[in-house]
Amino acid sequence: MKKILLVVMFLFSTLQADSLGNVGIGYSKGDNDGDMVTAFGSLNVIAGAALRLEYTKNISEHPEFSKEDVSRYGLFATYELSLLPGFSATPKIGLVKVDGEFTALGAAKKVTDSETKFTYGLELDYYFNNQFSAFLGYTDYGDKLDVKNLSETEKSALDSANFILGFKLHL
Repeated sequence: MKKILLVVMFLFSTLQADSLGNVGIGYSKGDNDGDMVTAFGSLNVIAGAALRLEYTKNISEHPEFSKEDVSRYGLFATYELSLLPGFSATPKIGLVKVDGEFTALGAAKKVTDSETKFTYGLELDYYFNNQFSAFLGYTDYGDKLDVKNLSETEKSALDSANFILGFKLHL
């Protein structure tokens, strides 16, 4: 009975929200000219509050490495605050898991690492209409991925890609 009641309450609160959620895509230029793409989907839970799943992937390689493969998986709680007509701010907090696989120049072996950390961020949205908006966001991913067996020079070349520019479709 408790489970049924919780499901009904969840569905009711979702239907009370202004929209069901949103999906978005964004681009960021990393610290060392690496290109990163982020895709996300969120589900509004209670008016303005949402749960968001994010995935970020590098789409370019550094000249310092023969191969770099970095992926971020994030789960965030967000809240949309209306500022002015057509503008809003969306703070977010959550957990991000970063997976990295690297093959350094002249080395035949792969170096991998993975870490999960708490993070936060903020997005500023401009609404073109009720269904479509552009956003500029910042997420604090902390320090660079601390991959063991890489020199400090090689570690400094890894992207943290904190700023993002993109678009959202509101469902």
